[in-house]
Amino acid sequence: MATAKVKMSAQWLKAIKVTGERQEFSDSGTRGLHLTVWPSGVISWTFRYRFEQKVYTLTLGQYPAVSLADARAKLALAQVALADGRNPKVADSTGKPKTVADLLKRFVAEKVDTDLKPKTAHEYRRLIDAKLIPALGGKAVNGLMMEHVTGFYDRERRAAPTQAAAAVRVLRSAMSWAAERGLRDANTVNPAKISIGTGRRRERLFSDKEVSQIHAALDGLENDATISAQAATGVRLLFATGCRANEICTLRWQDVNLETKRMRFDSKTGYMEKPITGEALAILHDVPRVSPWILPAITDPTKAIRHEIVRDAMELAMAKAGVVADENASLHLIRHWFATKIYTDATIPLPVQMLIVGHKSVATAMRYAHPDKDVIHAAAEAASTARLAKVAAAAKGAN
Repeated sequence: MATAKVKMSAQWLKAIKVTGERQEFSDSGTRGLHLTVWPSGVISWTFRYRFEQKVYTLTLGQYPAVSLADARAKLALAQVALADGRNPKVADSTGKPKTVADLLKRFVAEKVDTDLKPKTAHEYRRLIDAKLIPALGGKAVNGLMMEHVTGFYDRERRAAPTQAAAAVRVLRSAMSWAAERGLRDANTVNPAKISIGTGRRRERLFSDKEVSQIHAALDGLENDATISAQAATGVRLLFATGCRANEICTLRWQDVNLETKRMRFDSKTGYMEKPITGEALAILHDVPRVSPWILPAITDPTKAIRHEIVRDAMELAMAKAGVVADENASLHLIRHWFATKIYTDATIPLPVQMLIVGHKSVATAMRYAHPDKDVIHAAAEAASTARLAKVAAAAKGAN
């Protein structure tokens, strides 16, 4: 991707437009200062430099939290390290981090913001800032013990078990990263390597009747302008494709080929292709092309619709339809419903089922298969009848 060289200023920054494509800019006045505008709308500063015949990228932060002046100041400190013969990406003028908070901040700057996808990086920062630093940030790096992390996990999981488990995994990753770089004692056990629950298996599924009721409720809410057309379309596409919510919210027209009936997108597990069925095709044909995004934001068509808008539309539709899902009420419940329909269809081979749903692991696929209890009972009954018949035949032959 070509990098445009511009004279960066506060006015220029305010005029940046999110186009749906990744954009790269370099500052003509400050050597090595780059700006990346991601399709998601995230804008990040980086410093690119060469050290010992290798090219490195050091993340300086995200705009607007980090201004142009802040980015230049951070870059100046990195250049000082470079002039002293130290790699800015690993140089630390204060030595090893003393507290868990110091380590986590460094983990964010040198690993999370540099190597992870923007959405994943955002979630790591949120868990670190909201959960880990307030609870464990004051502990000494080598003084953090398993019992401290276990206590944190036990407290947090009472209210939000999934979030608690995710926070521990982030801490575990940070501690492993620190040991590899000599920032903590590598001879000690990772204190975050504790046993964590996998969460309650999602047993609640929509019935066919409930799905029809939700679709009817969507139509009514859209017709009386309670929800936007974009949000209603987002929910319909989730039911029609079984995609993850973020995949649909950030789907662009350039990712969809209506002639070959294929769509390609950057998913949780990497780039993926999925077929566009007649059901999804009919939905897409009714969507006006007013933006690079199939589901543009209501107030700014240059941005994609936010996940929360589609989620709220789904919740309103469920309430109007009288469908209750309790703790399992989320957009991901649609994906579980869709996956179960695919994985319980005996006419489709498993490899094809996984391609339709978008799973790369059989273990993951099985977590999404929720056969109906009547189907399980009927299968068990048929197997029992077959077993008894074979035993009876064997007994008759023996006689």
